[in-house]
Amino acid sequence: MGKDPLTRLSRPAEIIDPEKCSGCGRCISACPEKLFSLEVKERRKYSRIKSPENCTLCGKCSLACPPGIIR
Repeated sequence: MGKDPLTRLSRPAEIIDPEKCSGCGRCISACPEKLFSLEVKERRKYSRIKSPENCTLCGKCSLACPPGIIR
């Protein structure tokens, strides 16, 4: 029997390691969906994806990331 055509495949959104993120904000500018925000933890900025379920996996954030930590 075939799969239900309405079943959506779940894919993980882009993952950011907050320990390695420099907080430059380039991913925020690159994301067409505006899903990123800068957070502060222990006086250090890092980028965070606010709504991973809305990520289209276009990859623009990972291309814009200078240290290449978004995967």
